[in-house]
Amino acid sequence: MLDLVPAHYITSLLRDWLVGQLSIHREPQHPEAASQNILIITPPSSSSSSSSVVLITHRKHPVHVAVRVFVSVLWRLVSRMAESEADTPSTPIEFESKYFEFDGVRLPPFCRGKMEEIANFSLRSSDIWIVTYPKSGTSLLQEVVYLVSQGADPDEIGLMNIDEQLPVLEYPQPGLDIIQELTSPRLIKSHLPYRFLPSAMHNGEAKVIYMARNPKDLVVSYYQFHRSLRTMSYRGTFQEFCRRFMNDKLGYGSWFEHVQEFWEHRMDSNVLFLKYEDMYKDLGNLVEQLARFLGVSCDKSQLEGMVESCNQLIEQCGNSEALSICRGRVGLWKDVFTVSMNDKFDTVYRQKMGKSDLTFDFSL
Repeated sequence: MLDLVPAHYITSLLRDWLVGQLSIHREPQHPEAASQNILIITPPSSSSSSSSVVLITHRKHPVHVAVRVFVSVLWRLVSRMAESEADTPSTPIEFESKYFEFDGVRLPPFCRGKMEEIANFSLRSSDIWIVTYPKSGTSLLQEVVYLVSQGADPDEIGLMNIDEQLPVLEYPQPGLDIIQELTSPRLIKSHLPYRFLPSAMHNGEAKVIYMARNPKDLVVSYYQFHRSLRTMSYRGTFQEFCRRFMNDKLGYGSWFEHVQEFWEHRMDSNVLFLKYEDMYKDLGNLVEQLARFLGVSCDKSQLEGMVESCNQLIEQCGNSEALSICRGRVGLWKDVFTVSMNDKFDTVYRQKMGKSDLTFDFSL
């Protein structure tokens, strides 16, 4: 439980933590220390606020879990802010004018001028790539992949800057040159369609994990994400946003083409196609697939341990959902879609996915 976390400088706290200027220590002398875990999170003297943040958790929850939740919450907030700086348009006119179009696909403006360099990006056999359409469960998947591939503890993952370990290929930061020089094994993310990814990947180099999410939940999460952006919050209605989604007018192009293109390559030896809903429906099978694909050898007991650790990550994400930060619930769309919207969406879905044998769970 996070009791006393001043919202007005959460962002500065996290940025200080990322550069090692933030200290987190236990305070046994606090008046509540007899019955609670008391952690004092102290910003540097240059902070706009001279007071510390007091994180109070129940004694039955280990301190490291409390810190993990706190850091996870802060990191999700700053990730949203970082993506907001990608000039995501906020009005219909801005949507039309600010996207960069490449080979008929709308891409974020920061992709301009680098698509050829991305196509020629050098791969290594030890590379592990995570590719998704935005809001397909990327944050949760990267933690699960890191846990399985590195044998990490879920609480250890929470205390590290996981996004720094898995940079996004096309984002302005850290940049292609820095990603190219990362030590092996590199873990890299991207939201680009299959056709725009490095050509060496099409020839079987590196391992690629693709995750797809049912489009109704995805469009709701994508809309809420745009609405929550600090600097350029989307001001249109959900109906308008959903219409743009159905008409392929959002960043990274058509969801329908994005998922079907990877689905067509699901049998490639270097591609593993996963569905977001299976993390809640059949986590054991998903983790087993991941371990096999990544070449992680484990016996039944070790596999069960990994599944339990991954389940802990999902539960922690669910705890964050209560704070409106993680919107990963399956069936989220039922709270937003009207009957008429659902009928229209189903019609478009059948038109664009009718020839595909790819199916999704829209509720569990």
